[in-house]
Amino acid sequence: MNKENEAACTTAKRAPKKAHSSTSDVSLLDMMEIEPPQAHAEGDSTSSSPSCWLCLGEGPDASGMPLVRNCSCRGSSGFAHLSCMIRYAEIDGRNCYQNMGNIGTAFQECPNCKQEFQNDLRYHLERARVSFVEREFSHDHMLYLRALIHRVRVLDAENDADRAEGDQICYKMDSLIDELKRHHSQQEWNGEFMKMEAVVKYVIGLFHMNSGSEDSLQEALEYFGSAIYLFTLVGDEVNIISAKNNIARIEARFNGEEISPDEGNDVEFSQRQYKYWLEKLGEQHPITIRRGELLAHALYCSNQGVAAERLLTKLAAISRQVHGPAHNCTLSATSALKDVKQRRVFINSRRQWFHALRYENHGMNCVVRGPIVEAAGGSSSMQEEHVLTLSLPVTHVFPGPGTPVVCRGLSERAHLNGKIGDTRGFNNGKFEVHFEDAGLEPAIVNHENLRIVFELPE
Repeated sequence: MNKENEAACTTAKRAPKKAHSSTSDVSLLDMMEIEPPQAHAEGDSTSSSPSCWLCLGEGPDASGMPLVRNCSCRGSSGFAHLSCMIRYAEIDGRNCYQNMGNIGTAFQECPNCKQEFQNDLRYHLERARVSFVEREFSHDHMLYLRALIHRVRVLDAENDADRAEGDQICYKMDSLIDELKRHHSQQEWNGEFMKMEAVVKYVIGLFHMNSGSEDSLQEALEYFGSAIYLFTLVGDEVNIISAKNNIARIEARFNGEEISPDEGNDVEFSQRQYKYWLEKLGEQHPITIRRGELLAHALYCSNQGVAAERLLTKLAAISRQVHGPAHNCTLSATSALKDVKQRRVFINSRRQWFHALRYENHGMNCVVRGPIVEAAGGSSSMQEEHVLTLSLPVTHVFPGPGTPVVCRGLSERAHLNGKIGDTRGFNNGKFEVHFEDAGLEPAIVNHENLRIVFELPE
């Protein structure tokens, strides 16, 4: 392998996979009235005629709106009319407010499977939540702010109607914070009030950042700056890092640069956030699953392919079992798992990147498909009209950074044979391998003593 090709195999990073869920969610457990899941989804029902679990009607409601379901219920359970769901959430909200001072979670999660609503159903219920609070509890500014935060987070800032609504909500949230400050002294403005102000500044910044115009990005910088100051005062280190990362993204965009955060810090930050939600909500909650996917993305981008694949395998299995195969979390985790299981290899003889598919001829040849075409922004794809499937000698196929591999044929270090790790560096025909077994030190292994692992053992 000549030095030019060796340099390519050493320095070429695998195209960063964009996380399948937002990387900008602020950790707002207390602000957002989220509760840990209390029950599992029901098993599939044999009934072929779903009905509204509230009014028991099987067809559309009086206005012609059909039955809807967008949670983790299975079979024919969990279906309801949107109008019935809103009425139920309002009744439950009044009772909860009278007893506990909040409106409960009926606008946010299904009372049957105890999981969050998603997609269009969540969009409509968040709008109904705001209308309900405005009508009956607008005097409770903290409750009102929570409802507005929920609503603005489901808006599409690139849609004209949503952007207009979002601008109104942002103005309203700023006004409510100002009004709260007028009724509290500077000494009283701490704890819950200051945290709410920090969250409001962050969420407004996030909305402006997603709007994408130059003026909106400038406004986002100001709001994130204010959020950092307030998060510092309340000691919220996780959200300080989130706000700083968003500022870095905006500044990079202004400068026409690609943002490339430090990999070690990115993994550490993602691990802390995943642990936080895991302890708060448990492994089955959609927020925890989304955070786990972001951690897997960070691991993947730092060439820790084995750990990324292990985590995504676990997340996809949990989501499929708890939320069902059609749930957003399941689809996202499954798609991300498919991405990381692609084995990217450098073909020495062609000086191109391919995907390895399998070994054949008793392991003497490797079947590859490609070449992979690098696109702007670090993504990659294949041009179908130029795709080749080749069977090449293994001596021509070099695993890319982070590829899961297994050691074989070692005599002096025979204890490493059969051990799985991922490739981290390449020099002079040898790979630096970091092993999955935490008790093993990284080792320098010759190319001929490594084989790609296409399916990680359980």
